[in-house]
Amino acid sequence: MIFDHIHNAFLYEAMHPLFAKAFDYLRSTDFERMENGKYEIDGDNLSAIINRYTTEPADMRQWEAHRTYIDIQYMVTGEENMGVAPLHTMKISKPYDNENDYFLLNGEGVEQTVKPGFFTIFFPTDVHKPNLIASSANTILKVVLKVKMETSKALQLCFASNNKYKLDEIRLLLSDDRIQLNTMQDLGVYDELSETGDTLEYNAWQKANHLYVYHGFNAFADDTGLEVEALGGRPGVHSARYAGEKAVSQENVKKLLQNMQGVTQRRARFRTVICLILNAAEYRFEGQVDGVIAETPRGEGGFGYDSVFIPNGETRTFAEMSTAEKNTISHRKRAIEKMVSFLKEEFLKGEPYYEKD
Repeated sequence: MIFDHIHNAFLYEAMHPLFAKAFDYLRSTDFERMENGKYEIDGDNLSAIINRYTTEPADMRQWEAHRTYIDIQYMVTGEENMGVAPLHTMKISKPYDNENDYFLLNGEGVEQTVKPGFFTIFFPTDVHKPNLIASSANTILKVVLKVKMETSKALQLCFASNNKYKLDEIRLLLSDDRIQLNTMQDLGVYDELSETGDTLEYNAWQKANHLYVYHGFNAFADDTGLEVEALGGRPGVHSARYAGEKAVSQENVKKLLQNMQGVTQRRARFRTVICLILNAAEYRFEGQVDGVIAETPRGEGGFGYDSVFIPNGETRTFAEMSTAEKNTISHRKRAIEKMVSFLKEEFLKGEPYYEKD
């Protein structure tokens, strides 16, 4: 959030191509002669909402945030408090409304008193609760400028994971400049994503759907399982928590090898399922690689069960390979290649490659 007086607005004009036009509008317009309503300034890129209202107690107002537009809220007459809080400290109470560009949240924040001539800038990571009583209830005349966020020419996708190793792998695989991969942290989202399903397919959908429904992001998520034939497909969907809900990779590997003691038929496969939610439509992609389970862990690279999985045609485990070598044959690579091929064919056909900055 930025809070300042209109006399200092020039300090912020370089932050967005439309900020200079927005502040010129605030400085040059006599809002007291205008009726309440919405006024276009630059099509849907920049508009003004003029509103007169009476301030209310905090418990009668709700926390809100936006995705597509930045708010510049300018006080013309009257005085109010505005609540503000960082997005990652709040809990969503109403999913993102794409048509009206807002979602509602619950949580705690701080209040800032805003008097005539002052403005606040709320970015998408700034949760706010405006229209609050300051010293006493009074009538307000306020202008809210809606400034459309700058968008990249690339197709924006959010990857629904906080797993650093997966992110590193996928960044290498998503080499097309027309697809921009954002992490949850890049977009100011710190939600815990649930994986409560009995299948890889459900878990992948559950995570991608959360980001689309609650935050309005085109998103994709994966879920991967190691399926061991002699164990009836286990650990499968429970691979990440095979040895317990808070188990680390070494504990999962140890339990797997214990359950495989004396087993000579050691065939297994890694299987990745990706769910992509793009403009409300759902798509699914799958990749797998077959191999065998090693007798003991080998190698220092990779993560999860990589130290005990030997892909067919290899004598090394995934953990003994470099990331580049693993990516030439990995299950995740195969699933992502299918997704990228689909995106190129269905959404990026005819679009030129863009040079990176």
